[in-house]
Amino acid sequence: MGAGLLLWGWQNGFLIYAVPMAVLLELASRVTWRWPISDKEFNNVADLSGVVFFLLVIYIFSEKGTRGIFTILAIMPFVLYPLILVQQYSERGKVKLSVLIISLRLLDERDSPEMNTSIDLTLPYFLLCAISASAGNQSSILFFILVCVLLSLVLWSLRPRRYHAGLWAGLLVLSFILAYGGQEGIKQMQQAVETMIMDMFDQFMWGYRDPDRTSTAIGTLGRLKLSDRIVLRVRKKHMLSRPLLLREASYSNYGFGVWGNAASEFNTIDPNPLDNSWTLSPVAGGKSLAISTYFSNNTGVIPLPYGTTRIYDSTAIEINLSPYGTVKMENREGWIGYKAAYNETVINDPPPDESDLYIADHYKDDFYTLARNLKLDKQNQATAVRTVEDYFSKNFFYSLTQDNRFPRGKYLHNFLFKSRKGHCEFFATATVLLLRAAGIPARYVVGYSVSEYSPLEGSYVVRARHAHSWAMAYFDKTWHVIDTTPSVWAPMEAENSSFMQPLIDFSSWVRYRFLLWYSGEDTTEENPSRGYLLYLLIPLLILLAWNLYFKKRVSRPGKVTPPATGRLYPGKDSELYALIEKLEKTGHVRRKGETLLNWFRRIKLSAAMPEINKLLRLHYQYRFDPGDEAHETKREISKLVKPIMASGKMPAGKAR
Repeated sequence: MGAGLLLWGWQNGFLIYAVPMAVLLELASRVTWRWPISDKEFNNVADLSGVVFFLLVIYIFSEKGTRGIFTILAIMPFVLYPLILVQQYSERGKVKLSVLIISLRLLDERDSPEMNTSIDLTLPYFLLCAISASAGNQSSILFFILVCVLLSLVLWSLRPRRYHAGLWAGLLVLSFILAYGGQEGIKQMQQAVETMIMDMFDQFMWGYRDPDRTSTAIGTLGRLKLSDRIVLRVRKKHMLSRPLLLREASYSNYGFGVWGNAASEFNTIDPNPLDNSWTLSPVAGGKSLAISTYFSNNTGVIPLPYGTTRIYDSTAIEINLSPYGTVKMENREGWIGYKAAYNETVINDPPPDESDLYIADHYKDDFYTLARNLKLDKQNQATAVRTVEDYFSKNFFYSLTQDNRFPRGKYLHNFLFKSRKGHCEFFATATVLLLRAAGIPARYVVGYSVSEYSPLEGSYVVRARHAHSWAMAYFDKTWHVIDTTPSVWAPMEAENSSFMQPLIDFSSWVRYRFLLWYSGEDTTEENPSRGYLLYLLIPLLILLAWNLYFKKRVSRPGKVTPPATGRLYPGKDSELYALIEKLEKTGHVRRKGETLLNWFRRIKLSAAMPEINKLLRLHYQYRFDPGDEAHETKREISKLVKPIMASGKMPAGKAR
């Protein structure tokens, strides 16, 4: 186990923890004292590990999405370490099955001896360490060799002795050769498939933003459900009077469910050396807010309110701005924070170009026809925009469900002229193309809508399902935000939140605050309580000291604590059990889980003992419904059993 822990720590970067963990486990074979751990205390340790594992799974998936599976695998030796440590320093040196399987704890140990079966967790824990080591994904031949050596040492002690050692060793070497060849053969395929699936899942579900391309869910059948995972935290001095839109990226080209741009040319913004801020526009910003977001890489697109003029109070290394208003930041991985000064009355994007009027040939007929029907060509641009907004608000409905499949590219046609229902991506896409058909430059925008306030965190929280799409239109010599999606979209998506959402939110908040404290950034005005999470450890330390020292739990080998006397349930003293024992000794084997009634019928006991049916009825009554006549029932059972036992006449069964 010590070697397995060191291998795991080396591969996952946990060596500083793996060394003391390994030393503690290996010391168990060198020291003589042991704890007399009771069944209840074993159960408590196992239950604690289970609860910690459950919370960590929620924690990690809420923060990392599907990529969290590798993190969960990597921390498994941590989760189960308390249980294996308690086993190694207990007087028993093993763990009952009932410790691991909660349902066995509900059984009566006299009727279910399997609940007292004990197992040694050392080998399973070693194998767990070896598997968790692979989560480090450090593709090295040395790692493979070390795993093979450790497995060989373990399997050598377990090998079947009836076969020649040379044959056993040859088969083992052959297995290792096949394993190496197989994993090399599928490595490239695994990486390609994994990258493709992760990118697709992240694009549709988790919102990692590509500034040059975004795939919509237009054409996706069934109910569209985004995650409740918190992706942003927004702090403002004053409460919002209406939802606030945070833009991530804008796009100009659409075709078959995908919006994109030509490769964006980002310009580097020089920081102000005096206050480490970045000025995006010379216009003064009248409002400000603080945003926290999670970076899975060192560089990412950041959401900002419209009219952002300056970014400050950030640990950013570099900030870049594209002509489409997209801002990229280079920073460290993890939760990062920044503040933005903004003037929401001014959108500072450059004027449009010809790409902001482009409509692919596949969609021209539908949108030019609709523009003519709405007489947009006979209206000035501001009036035409209001006409488009009224058209969608009065004739269309918000829906997350698409029921029918159409030929490629016909989903927008169905949305415009048949179903008239869809989610924000339908509304935003159709609005942009319809405005372009009216000669008004327009762009498709993705970002988030901020409206949910969390009293727990004292800030606004933005979930993955708050991701939103809308349009921008250029008229009267400036850009304007055009959002034609019905305002009911956010409440409708919130209706299907999980009942466990408060627990998930709490775990997400605890992890967020811990990471801020751990990174040394929990010292700003918005986060004044750096270090307070350490106080959560005080009750646990007091409880541990009480159990281990004040109660003087440590004992020496040979001093065994007598087991607690089990509860005597009603009917356990029925004399029928003596008859059952004698029947089994004569060769009538009772099958596992077989009831007494079925057993007696199978061996045809009533033919040899006519009184057995009455005896069984009295036994059941005494066992399960004794009532006030329990003493009398027991006396009748005794009267029937004693003659049978005294006669010595038992029906012969099969020899064991």
